[in-house]
Amino acid sequence: MMGSTVPAVAGSRKRPCLAAGLAAGLLVLGGCGGSSKSPATQSTGTTPTVSTATQTPQLVVATALDNARTVGATSGGVTAILHAGTHRPKVEVRWPIHFTVTRGGRKAAASVSYEYLFGGQVVARRSHYTFKGRFSDVFKWPSSAVGYPLTFRAVIASGGVTIDLDYPVQVSK
Repeated sequence: MMGSTVPAVAGSRKRPCLAAGLAAGLLVLGGCGGSSKSPATQSTGTTPTVSTATQTPQLVVATALDNARTVGATSGGVTAILHAGTHRPKVEVRWPIHFTVTRGGRKAAASVSYEYLFGGQVVARRSHYTFKGRFSDVFKWPSSAVGYPLTFRAVIASGGVTIDLDYPVQVSK
């Protein structure tokens, strides 16, 4: 039928459109990758969440260190820590992040991938790096992220253990 429209249920279009627009905007986060390590392949939980391949997860959260700029967790003998400069990054301003991954107090071989969440849903995935012990990266948030309560998730994999480190952010101008 020409000219007919399907009525929308109140609020039913707003969130999917918002999430789709936000996802599209976050896709430009290609500025990730200020590290000296080379990217590997892309890989396919607001406290850190932990999952392991063969072990029952045991979560130990590194409490509010550095004014809550540090998030960490331990599982299967692997400890992963994320330190970020602020929970309120500015548009197009360098936002540094640092990771430390250890097993039994020693540097551990690991990989990190980034996920961006809105309303608990992953709206974008970016980057995948491998490293041993320590890794640093710097990137810039796009203007399309301004004003949304987002969660930056670092997915750390090491020795068959996967640890999600969730870090809430609110990007501003």
